[in-house]
Amino acid sequence: MLFILIIAAFFYFKGPAENHGTVQIPAGQATEPFEQLTSINHGSDSTKTVDESIKSIEISPLPEKNVKIDEKNRELWLKAEAMVKAGDNDGAIKLLKEISEKDKHAFTGIGILLLKIGRCDDAIKYLEKAVEFDIDDFTARKALALAYYKADDLDKSLHNIETGLSMKSDRLLQFLHDKIKREHRTQQKFIDESTRHFKVIFDGHENGNISRKVLGILDDAYRFVGKELSYFPDQPLTVIIYTEKEFFDTTLAPGWAGGAYDFIGGKICIPVKGVEGREAELKRVLFHEYVHAMVDSITQRCPLWINEELAEYFSRNYPKRIGQVVPLNYLENSFTWLGGRAGLAYWESYSAVSYLIERHGASRMKDLLISLSKGSDLNQAFKETFSISYNEFISSWGKG
Repeated sequence: MLFILIIAAFFYFKGPAENHGTVQIPAGQATEPFEQLTSINHGSDSTKTVDESIKSIEISPLPEKNVKIDEKNRELWLKAEAMVKAGDNDGAIKLLKEISEKDKHAFTGIGILLLKIGRCDDAIKYLEKAVEFDIDDFTARKALALAYYKADDLDKSLHNIETGLSMKSDRLLQFLHDKIKREHRTQQKFIDESTRHFKVIFDGHENGNISRKVLGILDDAYRFVGKELSYFPDQPLTVIIYTEKEFFDTTLAPGWAGGAYDFIGGKICIPVKGVEGREAELKRVLFHEYVHAMVDSITQRCPLWINEELAEYFSRNYPKRIGQVVPLNYLENSFTWLGGRAGLAYWESYSAVSYLIERHGASRMKDLLISLSKGSDLNQAFKETFSISYNEFISSWGKG
């Protein structure tokens, strides 16, 4: 799932629901509701955004329709296709490597699948082979642009974007082109600092005094969340520190956003005002966005109510729990349709995730994500993880 998820990481309830995009809570039952928004910049007007996502855009690792498949390899291609649909990316990569010995078109598929499982350097190697073999392979060029973007090589990403756009119009490439242009303007003088698991990119003059603090908090998140979920991502995560103005100019996030996780680049972006007196806020934002990154490293098929409230569970504590007011299956893709009552979706989803964790253990949530990554639908994944189907859970939880 390729899109930008903007997180309102610390937006406090301070007034009537209709004025703040929150649900009205009775006196003495304060909460901190949040909203999810997807903002995409189109054209040269940097102030123009639309509430629309790139969620559905996927790059297929299989040959384009105009590519002739060697008949001798057709059976292997079909087998690879079945593996991809079943979520067996490792098996598909192995089979595509076998196919590539006779059909170089398989390089594209190998690269895309390696990119999907987070192995950017290996993905770039195969995708470069693909465009060397076929300079007009648009799919390989598009995937290469994404791979270089994930690897923080903006110049090479931009080169492949522009080459791809010269072949044909493409919504994702145009979006990424505009996005990189904004990032280029902001990050020209940025430097980076790394630990084993994180790379922080920042303006050394503006934010040099907090990079170590950010890295320290992220390392804490890696250890704490990893221990709770029994999952430790093996690919380093990039975090970009902006000043407040740089953050909003570059991400086009709404004014109430406290941070953003970029699903296209697999990066955390945060605005900072300094650390003194704000360590607790900074920790909440970084823990929240780290959980989104961790979920994304396992699967792009996580329902929004689970993804968002796992992040909330590990970054803050809601004061009260509620039952199922809105059917959870209505909250799988968006909360924004609830308008001013979107806060209710966060409160309810948090309650549901907390129930599952407290009843079954946090590591079971990781098991659910892994099941989804392997192609299971929600019903099957829930049944495998919690011994109750998703439909049964929706029918019974929080209705007593």
